[in-house]
Amino acid sequence: MTIYTAGANRLFANVQFAHPTFYSRQDANQDYTSNAYPPFTFAVTTDPISGITDGLLKRPPIDPLVMQIDGGLEMWQWKASLNVADGLRRPVPVPDNVRLYLLEGSTHVGIGQGVLSPQLDAGPPGVCQYGTQRGAPFNATHRALVVAMDQWADQGIPAPKSNYPRLGTLVTLAEYRASFPTIPGVQPTSVLNELSFLDFGPNFDSTGGLEEVLPPGKGGSYQVFETRIDKDGNTVEGVGQMEVRVPLGTNLGWNVRMTPRAPDLCGLSGAYIPFATTRAERLENGDSRMSLEERYKNHAGFVKAVEEAAKHLVKEGFLLEEDAGAYVQAAEASDVLQ
Repeated sequence: MTIYTAGANRLFANVQFAHPTFYSRQDANQDYTSNAYPPFTFAVTTDPISGITDGLLKRPPIDPLVMQIDGGLEMWQWKASLNVADGLRRPVPVPDNVRLYLLEGSTHVGIGQGVLSPQLDAGPPGVCQYGTQRGAPFNATHRALVVAMDQWADQGIPAPKSNYPRLGTLVTLAEYRASFPTIPGVQPTSVLNELSFLDFGPNFDSTGGLEEVLPPGKGGSYQVFETRIDKDGNTVEGVGQMEVRVPLGTNLGWNVRMTPRAPDLCGLSGAYIPFATTRAERLENGDSRMSLEERYKNHAGFVKAVEEAAKHLVKEGFLLEEDAGAYVQAAEASDVLQ
């Protein structure tokens, strides 16, 4: 089973008032049924806020092999940190038949922008304040993990180990904001999707049931976290795709609404903020992030960085050889530092 961009949200599709296309986000539907509701974890654990003891997998002889692939946005909107840290900032176990992968800095549908042409500019912001991440025809990480799942299920070859933030690299919103780089015209978000335990009444529990208290009562609050970032504003834990390992800009798993909806998060959109080309340009603009020139020196240096990153991603099992070649060809054909 591959679960794609779920964070810690659950979809109660077979209960009263179910609506499969609604979801909780920072600015809407925070008290809706399809939200993060315990159990959040695959292993059977006791949730410290609600007291519920349960897990998504509890029949070892027939439990499936599971990959959960989340984007950076799921940390901000769908409380993904609860997959690995409970509401009191304590670690939770991950079963041997589960792999958790976080695609660093990506929006809800993944970055996927560099396989055919490296991104040099942002997509239209639309109703968001900042330019959005551009998409691509396919996502190289997902392609590699399809092969890994086949090998895991059919041949018993273990899938790549989980690559997901843990307690050592999870930070509070305040810590995230304090470490955010100086980027002209960009301010770190001041909000995230928070979570309280939702009480729908005595006949609703971890498997669903009858909702008798609407809107639901709110119980204790959960502590949710974000992923630590580097001096570029890119996250430092998870599957570092090419767009993060050899960056041309800062990839953010969040974006912010335009006025008058600011500072709400901008739905399921991430953001992309390109680097300056030269050191002189970034200093003139007051940008603390190194320029492309300072990182790669010239076009050949950029291509070499892509080649090295591709080798590592293939070795780690997150990139197929054919897609590694596509990345290198795209880098060679690009006008980065030409």
